[in-house]
Amino acid sequence: MSGEEFALRMKEQGNVFYREKKYDDALCCWGSALGALPDRTSPLAITIRSNSIMAYLASDLYERVVKESTLLLEDDPRHAKSLARRGTAREKLASNRGSSATFQQRKEFHNQAVEDMNTCIELLNSNSETDPGQERLKRECEQSLERLSKLDDDYYTRIAENLDNSSNRDNIDSGLGRYLSMNLTPLGEHPRIPKSSMRFEMLAVRLMAALETTQRISVVNAKTGEEAAETKLDYSERGKDILNQILTTAAQVPFCLFPATGSTVRCPPITVHLLAFYMRTCLSEKAWKEFKIEEFCEEATSQIISDDEAYAIATHGYHEVEDRHSPLHGHGKAFAQSARGCMPCCFRLTRGGAKDWAAGLQQAVHFGKIEGAAFVLNRLLERIDGKSLVPTMLESDQAGCNTMMHAANDMNSGFSWLSIRMLVHAASFSTVDPTEKEMAVRTVLNKSDNFGFTPALASCSLVNKATMETFAQVGARLHDKRINGKQLSKMVKMHNSIMRQFDSMGEDIANLTRALKATSDELCSYCGRSPEKKLLSCGRCFLAKYCSGVCQKKHYKKHKFVCSSAKVDQDLDWFASNVSAPRP
Repeated sequence: MSGEEFALRMKEQGNVFYREKKYDDALCCWGSALGALPDRTSPLAITIRSNSIMAYLASDLYERVVKESTLLLEDDPRHAKSLARRGTAREKLASNRGSSATFQQRKEFHNQAVEDMNTCIELLNSNSETDPGQERLKRECEQSLERLSKLDDDYYTRIAENLDNSSNRDNIDSGLGRYLSMNLTPLGEHPRIPKSSMRFEMLAVRLMAALETTQRISVVNAKTGEEAAETKLDYSERGKDILNQILTTAAQVPFCLFPATGSTVRCPPITVHLLAFYMRTCLSEKAWKEFKIEEFCEEATSQIISDDEAYAIATHGYHEVEDRHSPLHGHGKAFAQSARGCMPCCFRLTRGGAKDWAAGLQQAVHFGKIEGAAFVLNRLLERIDGKSLVPTMLESDQAGCNTMMHAANDMNSGFSWLSIRMLVHAASFSTVDPTEKEMAVRTVLNKSDNFGFTPALASCSLVNKATMETFAQVGARLHDKRINGKQLSKMVKMHNSIMRQFDSMGEDIANLTRALKATSDELCSYCGRSPEKKLLSCGRCFLAKYCSGVCQKKHYKKHKFVCSSAKVDQDLDWFASNVSAPRP
């Protein structure tokens, strides 16, 4: 399947999700489609980017709409829809009562929105073709201009005055704010999910709150005791820096969690559970002391969220939420079904004694639901129900497919690469001894199903380029004799047949298959030769194998991106703008 064919398929799937108002899923599909296109200025890429802007607007992500629309208009200055959507977003930013924007900022958004709408109308008038869609867009722009004409300086002044008297919680425009503003009834601490096991999730909630709030304090004159002035405490920049440090550290451990190409492909947004997974598995005691995460969260959010509230938000632990997310309202009856993305149902079933953790993890990675996968991995790392992580990963369904095989079979979400890396990293983290660590990772990566297929071989048979590339990076094998024993003759024939098909599929696929072949014990990871003596292992990740120090040195330019020394660029704005708080 060519890149354009894959992009078209993902575009259509995204359109289906959008019509169902599943905006996050739609954005995931469209992001995968864009990643498969070499040119972001092609007509198909422009259409996909335009659709994404529409989803951001429907999700009330107005600043993201402005940013993405501006980038699109740089490539296509006559794209009327982007002008109209940017104008709409700026209109919302100007009049949004939940925002902490100043009077000057609101007036600037107001003027920019008027300019965008007028430019869009001029552009539509200059088009000689008659199109019902263009006429509808023109009417929307005219209605927006009419609304803007009624918003004068007094209106924005009143908003600013109201903000000065508002509470801290009114400034949280997110899932956190929704929880806090609904006055829900907490369930309290549950013995199956004690606060001690939710430490990292609670910190993640607090860190997100710090990124989204601005506190106002009064400065009191020490002599007179009267209020002398009012000032703002904005913790967002420090929060961005800490978030970036956490994720940069996460990318430095073996089996890096991010590609080294930069932040444009780092999806999905960092959720509470994904951020907690990074905190739980990536940060050493030295890093905790250096970053001072707990101290910062206490300082920034102690006046906003209590420990009980952070626990209730992290676990969706409210009576009203549990009642709403029940089978009586069409929600999941099985844990495997809920792990596809409904976190309130996951916690409801966990409190009720859910035991099918392996099935839940399998379904989460099969459908690319990263939040669900992170939730299950976190609970297993905390030994819920006394379960161990690696044995649970290796539990298989009726076809013999374990969790890694389900991740390899994810053809649609675009997040199979992240699922695979999370599973490998979790397996590596679960053991301390280097020998046991290597065996745990090899077993999770290379265990075959009932038909003799390993996850890497399954990804080859599906021509799933994303998983093939990831398996090559983390050192998966097409067949691992140490784990699965001698390969049956019929499987050898099938294996060779699959490999022969790749000769006509282009250089990229051929390179990936060669890389997968090179990860076997008998071949050097750089030159692909089988030496007479035992291969040397990389001292950091124990995955790459070399016949000599010369090959290891030559291979380091590529290997460093998947080894423990890998680093990524620090892009604070991206990290902060891609944080997703929990919602009821």
